[in-house]
Amino acid sequence: MQRAVLEAQRAELALQREVAENQHDTARRVAEAAMREQHRRLLQMAIDDPLLMAVWPGYGSDTSEDLCRQFMYANLIISYQYMCWETGYLANHEIEDTLHYIFASPKVQEFWEKTRAPRDLSSPHSGTMREFYDICELAYQRQILGLATGPGPDDLTESR
Repeated sequence: MQRAVLEAQRAELALQREVAENQHDTARRVAEAAMREQHRRLLQMAIDDPLLMAVWPGYGSDTSEDLCRQFMYANLIISYQYMCWETGYLANHEIEDTLHYIFASPKVQEFWEKTRAPRDLSSPHSGTMREFYDICELAYQRQILGLATGPGPDDLTESR
């Protein structure tokens, strides 16, 4: 009898632990979504106001105000794709195809090239963001090379 009670208690504790872990994961995702929304708002404010845009690190002295605004918009587009991928809304093959389409834009291509070095410094080796950037880079290379399917190891223009 005591053994059955102990097993029932153990099962109940395991269930409580699973519920707590799920609640923690949900809270983390809500916090991440709030941070992304703040990032979006900050970029939107800069896009709407040249005085605020001047606060952000520039894209180089040869970059006009209009091009800065376009780059910030490209940043928002790619950030949105990250959120769709990271939350599971888009699977890997779907995000690869979506990014391939997005990189058809010459402005997005230019943004991607111009921000490569800072991006590599901010996410140099591993983690979810690095994995997403690698997916983006493959989609970019596919677009640049005119490939309809994912590139093979010998298809990339240059290694990172």
